[in-house]
Amino acid sequence: MRQSLPFNHVCALIATFRFVGKYACKMPRIRCAIGVCVVMSIAMAAAMAPPQEFPPRIPLVQRTTIQSPGQLPSSISATKVPAKAQEKNSGSDPSATATSATRVPANNRWLVTFTFTPPLGTPKQVSLAGDFNNWNKLAAPMRRAKDGSWSTSVELPEGIHLYKFVVDNETWLTDQKNTSALPDGNGANNSVLRLGALLTLDPTQAKRGDGKINPLALGHDPTRAQERERFADNSWVIRYRTLGNDVDSVNLATREFGVLPMRRVGQLDPFEWWEVVLPKLTSPTDYTFLIQDGTTQVRDDEIYSLDPTTASTFSTPDWAKNAIWYQIMVDRFRNGDTTNDPDNTRPWKSEWYSTSPWEGKDGETFYSHFVFGRMYGGDIAGMQQSLPYLKKLGVNALYLLPMFQASTPHKYNATNYIHIDDAFGKKGGYEKAAATEDLLDSSTWTWTDTDKQFLAFIKEAKKQGFHVVIDGVFNHVGTLHPAFIDVQKNGKASRYADWFNIKSWEPFEYEGWFGYSELPTFRKNDEHGIASESARKHIFEVTKRWMDPNGDGDPSDGVDGWRLDVPNEVPMAFWHEWRTLVKRINPNAYVTGEIWTRADAWLDGKSFDAVMNYEFCKPAIQWIFNRTQKMKPSELDAQLGKLRVAYPSEATYVMQNLVDSHDTDRIVSMALNPDRTYNDNNREQTVTTYNAAKPRAEDYRRVRLLALLQMTYVGAPMIWYGTEVGMWGSGDPNNRKPMLWKDLQPYEKPEENQVMQDQLDFYQGATALRNAHAALRTGSFQTVLTDDAKDVWVFLRADKHEQVLVALNANDQAADIVLPEQLNEQTGGKWKLVFGSSAEKATFPNISVAGSSGRVWVRSTPTK
Repeated sequence: MRQSLPFNHVCALIATFRFVGKYACKMPRIRCAIGVCVVMSIAMAAAMAPPQEFPPRIPLVQRTTIQSPGQLPSSISATKVPAKAQEKNSGSDPSATATSATRVPANNRWLVTFTFTPPLGTPKQVSLAGDFNNWNKLAAPMRRAKDGSWSTSVELPEGIHLYKFVVDNETWLTDQKNTSALPDGNGANNSVLRLGALLTLDPTQAKRGDGKINPLALGHDPTRAQERERFADNSWVIRYRTLGNDVDSVNLATREFGVLPMRRVGQLDPFEWWEVVLPKLTSPTDYTFLIQDGTTQVRDDEIYSLDPTTASTFSTPDWAKNAIWYQIMVDRFRNGDTTNDPDNTRPWKSEWYSTSPWEGKDGETFYSHFVFGRMYGGDIAGMQQSLPYLKKLGVNALYLLPMFQASTPHKYNATNYIHIDDAFGKKGGYEKAAATEDLLDSSTWTWTDTDKQFLAFIKEAKKQGFHVVIDGVFNHVGTLHPAFIDVQKNGKASRYADWFNIKSWEPFEYEGWFGYSELPTFRKNDEHGIASESARKHIFEVTKRWMDPNGDGDPSDGVDGWRLDVPNEVPMAFWHEWRTLVKRINPNAYVTGEIWTRADAWLDGKSFDAVMNYEFCKPAIQWIFNRTQKMKPSELDAQLGKLRVAYPSEATYVMQNLVDSHDTDRIVSMALNPDRTYNDNNREQTVTTYNAAKPRAEDYRRVRLLALLQMTYVGAPMIWYGTEVGMWGSGDPNNRKPMLWKDLQPYEKPEENQVMQDQLDFYQGATALRNAHAALRTGSFQTVLTDDAKDVWVFLRADKHEQVLVALNANDQAADIVLPEQLNEQTGGKWKLVFGSSAEKATFPNISVAGSSGRVWVRSTPTK
């Protein structure tokens, strides 16, 4: 029997088609519908649902507070911090029958006492460092008890916290009484504190469809950018949390739009996350959540309010979503002006391991330590001359290692933030300028010829379509910094006496970053991060100087943003204040930081827009490079999926998806040395098992596959200079060799030092692919399949205009793949191969991919 839909249901169906067509492919964690049948099912569900009043009369979850810190190791104890009055974001709704449960309130905090018993000897001092104090080893000093143990107490919210004990300011130790640990990204582990009853939930005990809903896990915090986020067009992403594997569905009930189905978008143990996009809002609305499992349905016990005119939001620059980054160490990139070369500049084409006549005369050896101080003469002129090369390569955003005056080739030991290093521009200007300037009075600061040359470079780079970001090193300076010299000279009477972490005035002792005396650190506190008011003001004035050089309120003549060095060493309060300044100067400025682990705390809209995404490359390398400790594609998909859930979408789009950097071995050398912890045991001067030879053809082939993943995955890919021409090397200093240029060939030892044209061609093709398809830059992400047996991962990127299908094969052997029927050409339209070999078959849904390679197809997004 044929039955027609009532008119109001037809209208709902049409509206839902429009809604799904506009929003289903909007963000990386939203699973874009890949066939009309999927959209139809969503639309029909919405259309057939009877009109409901708001809030729907469905049984509520009624919860009471529990007060348990969970199971703690013997070295840790916790007591409840009394609740403080807090402004409510929503109100309870006393309707209908309620199911009973216990609830952990938001922002539940505990006073946690950590105890450390030294394994050997008697330390002079011990401190507690963790992600809760930005790994600041000065923030939480511990006190020694009569029994020889050390303890301290800190107030922490419920959640997962990483920590270590720091002994005598140098030795970092895990908690031997805590068996829970996670890799620290440097070859060792961090101890893990799981604080709160929520973290005792076990998703393996849950079962979908059994009618049992665990109310303790249900939650939504509208104050977190990860859970409520606005797009540029004033539509909103709303997310909700349940226990993993526990419920069949979650719907969003709204006063304005009715009931909207939410999608399951990923799992962060023990929770599962659900998501939906609210259409463009112009006026306030209220909403709540409906949770269903089997025949059981309950409603969240809160009514949440959303006012688009007043709600705080986290947004990142649109240009950064479309960026392909190129990281440059200026001294090693290109020498465009030999008149500014430092004394004893090494010949650019000289063999790296050879010794210059002036090296070693003072008794130093290659690694102890003259190789680290070598100068090659790279400069601003060289970068400007290379802009056409970078344009042809396909990159459009430049991240420059420190540019400020300093004595080393890397410039991480700043002599002065006010000026660009003379070795990069015109010699002799710095000393003359510094002699007349007052660090505490920006009105006395002048512009050297080198400063002006850098500003001219920025202007030209922007004219050619690049954005320029510079390195900000605001944790420490070099010993030649005028403020530090003054402190050494005048002691407590110095105008800068409160700038640095002075441990003793007589004898004079100070804190050096990571124990390096060459890098005196700024004094810190929790209230402002950088403790000295005048030091903070100086950094803020420096920030203004380089972001808006002429001070006219138009930042177009300044840098486009900052990459922050070791930001975890500076308490978060500083970054909150500093970000506010940066965004006030230029709302489209980009702020990223050097964070080696999960970065949830840094991507909350108060600190950074993004981080250097080492958490992307670690699992990707384990999948593509490893031989004996190989990650499965399903595991990789799950790992990256957790990051997409953990971070706001605005951050996910602009993450710097790098694979190597100035701090790691070169990526192709990683391929030659697989099955290692990322960035561990990679310095040939200390690890005899590291293979420092030129990598093999198969290593370069695997790097190309990794590069294709970079260019097609969610986030902004980043290339460390020279990777695209095949440069190789172990960790610092051998990862920082002079750039290989075709017009400078032949180099000494040419069999190892020449531009690999096939590698460069591949990178140019891969960047062109990304630049040609907006869906790869700002489209949604959906996993199509993972095949662990064949070592294949297939995913879909999509926006309202096109779908991009990416198939990657990390096996050495070719793979035949059968795709889901929704991807066949009869249902959704014809696919066009846009990247990869055309030799293999592709009769959808059957495709083939050669070993250690990938293929990419494009078609128009099917009409709804």
